[in-house]
Amino acid sequence: MFKINLDILRDFLKAVVPLDISDDDKINLLDSEIPVKNKKEYQKTVDILVVINNRIYIDIEMNRSQFKYVAERNFSYGDLIYTRVVEKGEDIKGLKCKYVYQLNLNANSLEEILEDDVVSYGLITHKIYRSNIHTLLKGLELYKDLYYNKINQSEEAIWYAILIARSFSELYELAKKVLDKNKVQRLMEAVINMSKDEMILHAWEKDKWDEYIKNNELEDAKQEGKNIGIKEKEIEIAKKMLEKKMDIQDICEITGLTLQDIQLLENTEN
Repeated sequence: MFKINLDILRDFLKAVVPLDISDDDKINLLDSEIPVKNKKEYQKTVDILVVINNRIYIDIEMNRSQFKYVAERNFSYGDLIYTRVVEKGEDIKGLKCKYVYQLNLNANSLEEILEDDVVSYGLITHKIYRSNIHTLLKGLELYKDLYYNKINQSEEAIWYAILIARSFSELYELAKKVLDKNKVQRLMEAVINMSKDEMILHAWEKDKWDEYIKNNELEDAKQEGKNIGIKEKEIEIAKKMLEKKMDIQDICEITGLTLQDIQLLENTEN
């Protein structure tokens, strides 16, 4: 939606990032591939990475896990991006004039963090040591509730409600409040086209199962040692995933079952 409509992305950033961004500012979409050291993170990308006026880098991350489960990963992404903003032949001191904002949009319905701004901070000195790297945390479901309960009806809250709209009609009504007619039309066309993309639909199905598992508190149960019945739930979920013809490696990652478990289950079902 944003990658093919950079002017709409700029409108979004103007509303949600604490920066003085104008319509005249130059915004460029960057390659979202970043080098990773963890084998499990191989081939993963940041969701959107843009640069404004060749000076301000903004990484947008959409999370469906609660932030406490992905905090370390996202902080490391921000650091990796920061190391890449120095151009060839540029003095390392030039980093002081460049900024990285990582916008973490958390769409988990159980997200505890409504809002935070994370910088490098000294616990003893109470001093901010590095203020040009910010990690901004936003709980989308909480903001949406604030908007519909008329507690916070700012443009920022409307945009967060847009990102987790449950229907085309809801999206349309919200978009009209922050965009002109032409942009609303282009946004709706982009979203409708996305809804027909088979690759996006496959990712959406996987996200639904991820959310199903988390809403049943399987992760919390594992951490707290409440193992009774978990194996049965994982097997039941795996069966449904096999029916959906999902990739076996994805099933292993989501359910925690071994490859042998899944293969045995697949042979039993057949």
